[in-house]
Amino acid sequence: MGKTELTEKFDRRENLRGTALTIMGGIFWGLAGVFGKYSFVYRGMTAQWLVNVRLIIVGIILLTAVYRKQGKDTWRVWKNKRHAIRMILYGVIGIAACQMTYYMAVDDSNAGIATVLQYTAPVMIMIYLAIRNRKMPNCTELTALFLAFAGTVLLATHGNLTELSISKITLVLGLLSAVATVFYNLLPGELMNEYGTFEIVGWAMLVSGILLLPVVRPWTIQGIIWDWQTVLCVGVVIIIGTVLSFGCYMEGVRLIGGTKASLFASIEPLTATVISILFMGGAFSWMDLFGFVGIIGAVTILSLPKKKA
Repeated sequence: MGKTELTEKFDRRENLRGTALTIMGGIFWGLAGVFGKYSFVYRGMTAQWLVNVRLIIVGIILLTAVYRKQGKDTWRVWKNKRHAIRMILYGVIGIAACQMTYYMAVDDSNAGIATVLQYTAPVMIMIYLAIRNRKMPNCTELTALFLAFAGTVLLATHGNLTELSISKITLVLGLLSAVATVFYNLLPGELMNEYGTFEIVGWAMLVSGILLLPVVRPWTIQGIIWDWQTVLCVGVVIIIGTVLSFGCYMEGVRLIGGTKASLFASIEPLTATVISILFMGGAFSWMDLFGFVGIIGAVTILSLPKKKA
């Protein structure tokens, strides 16, 4: 076997591994929403408690991993005041707000609807970039915009524009989680390249979690049923739904690139919807499913590589 054939075989294997890891990351994210819903309904937990504890624990886990590799360099972001402020804003607006509004939407409805509403974020990013660059969206982007808008309307109204089919709270929280996701993608800027993804995300999570403590006061929340099921739910949300999902996705991005990775990660809302139906008794109508298809179709279109001029 020649050198070229060996290289091609290696590339195919790495591409397959990257695809599998990205899909696993999307599945793990979807699982986190469903297990979060279970803990709200059956274990007496609140979205505020779960998000606050999740941010702090995951932040500690990520920073511990970074420290084992980088040592004292783990604190270098704090030596640049401008970067430190931007990192804190990223944590509060991009991470904490995104997770809080998402899990509150899950609590009010279910993981499938909350996840799909959050997936309108890429369309919002497209609109923002078009306004910032003063450039009209092309035909492909306009198609994605139409699909996302139509999907959201179908999901919210089932075609009856005079009446909402989901609660106003779910709709507002779901769309706010999408807005926060926009900030999650745009706020870090050059920070990820400068300091590394895990370092910035770790600090952002830990700091935002600490800032939430006096607001949420998780130690005062009553009514949580502590047993093995509760521990399992929290473990899935924190370890599988955050640490492993994030690790799988970032490794997938490294192997196959961000464009393909974001496309394959779109399995997240499908996972959340299917598991909600199978294990949580979630009820979805045909209009809901058409709405899902519209929004995920828009994300898929925006994730596809653009043709070179």
